[in-house]
Amino acid sequence: MKREKLSLEEINLKDERFRVSFYFYLEKMVNSLKKIGLVNPPLVAYRNSRFILVSGWKRVLGCLQLSLSPIPVKMSYEEDDLQTFLMAFYENLATRKFSIVEKAEVIHRLKKFGVKENQIIKNYLPLLDVSPSSFYYEGYLALAQFESEIKEAIQKKNIPFFSFQKLLEFKPDARKHVFPILLPLGQNKQKEILEDLQEISQREDCFVEEILEAEEIQEILNSEKLAPLQKANKIRHWLRKKRFPSLCSWEESFASSLKKMHCPKEIAIKHSPFFEDENISVTFSFKSKEEFEKNLLKLQNIASDKEFPRLFNLNYS
Repeated sequence: MKREKLSLEEINLKDERFRVSFYFYLEKMVNSLKKIGLVNPPLVAYRNSRFILVSGWKRVLGCLQLSLSPIPVKMSYEEDDLQTFLMAFYENLATRKFSIVEKAEVIHRLKKFGVKENQIIKNYLPLLDVSPSSFYYEGYLALAQFESEIKEAIQKKNIPFFSFQKLLEFKPDARKHVFPILLPLGQNKQKEILEDLQEISQREDCFVEEILEAEEIQEILNSEKLAPLQKANKIRHWLRKKRFPSLCSWEESFASSLKKMHCPKEIAIKHSPFFEDENISVTFSFKSKEEFEKNLLKLQNIASDKEFPRLFNLNYS
């Protein structure tokens, strides 16, 4: 490997065959270049009468931003694309951790350069701290094909694999519509929205995009008074009601009765999960005999409330 100097115009940045890093901030790199210059030269190779970048995209883009040219480079004379890519892969592997999106790009490029599936699973997934199985191999390959804006959000927010796993089952147009709604939410609520959308789509024989174009959802999305998290939660509740209309009606009636009874917050009165039976549970905590007796008195007051029988007469059939 030889060190040379190249002007930035001599490097063909449109050829991204070796690139695995796409979404990053340049502020720290630019500041470093201003202070000490380019210390670690990027790696370039010669293909089709042009020099192309193998690794060091952040450094080169930082130099481009500062108009630092020419720059020192390490020149690879390896002609095989796989071997050239592996040079950059192992160099980066020794100095940093790959993000989820970068792992997907590495796996995608290994496949593109001719490495067999079983070899990638056995030899490379463990190096990437990915469980060596077909499930993860296929999942990361699918992520590599995601739309650019989705991959960028996954990268910048450091979203874990299992948070977007369910999204792999959605078609590209559906992903574009639903992903902005998911971003403010936690993993469990994201999964809930995706499952509700799939169930409604199958039941009503329609596309996910059609569901999200409903007037109620569009009104929520276009509201200037709601923050992104509020919009996401409102849409989540709307989808749940659409998927489980009877269950949500029962839950609202049950909650309404508790509110009318002014049920104290230290006493929890709950229906059975999904109203699968007519049992109702009551729980409270106490530190003394006096507290226990006070709670018993509160329960007696609840039982004598005219709204109390409503808890047993909701239409669960």
